[in-house]
Amino acid sequence: MKRSQGFTLIELLIVVAIVVILSAISGLAINQAFDRRYSAEADKLLIWMQQLSERSSLEGAAYGVVTETDNDRREATQLRALVYFNNRWIAVTSPEPFVLGTESNVDWDMDMQEEELLPQSQPQALGLMDSDGLKATEKEFLLPEMAFLPDGYIEPQGAIQLSFESSELTYSFVWDDEVSMMILESNIL
Repeated sequence: MKRSQGFTLIELLIVVAIVVILSAISGLAINQAFDRRYSAEADKLLIWMQQLSERSSLEGAAYGVVTETDNDRREATQLRALVYFNNRWIAVTSPEPFVLGTESNVDWDMDMQEEELLPQSQPQALGLMDSDGLKATEKEFLLPEMAFLPDGYIEPQGAIQLSFESSELTYSFVWDDEVSMMILESNIL
């Protein structure tokens, strides 16, 4: 009698079990990598906002945050810093704008009031030239979503929500008046 060549059923079941275990472990590792990516972006945003808060305290000037869409980067959303100078909000180059990831969404859950954050001068009274050569009367004024004030507060009070399209994870940034810092909280929707 000749002995047949090949694998037995037990050997095949062991190989299938090993492949299933390895794929489950790699699937968990990939999910954890995505979660780390989301938390890393939230941590970077927290550092960026704390940098604005510290600059506001050190320089004695109000720093604001405005949301922009950058057409050069295929509609990427970014947060730009503004400073309140000469009775108007002016975009600053330092710190660099915070560019959000392609799946990231920022929602401003602020207690908005009818009055402006800080009063701005009338465009006719200024007549100043900006860096791009336009007079203040020729372009719209910047109005921030929120502002860090030099006395250690933010206006208006509320929370900033950072969410992602492919995840149920949401990060909330809330100002703590006791320590004059932005605090990061994570939630699962």
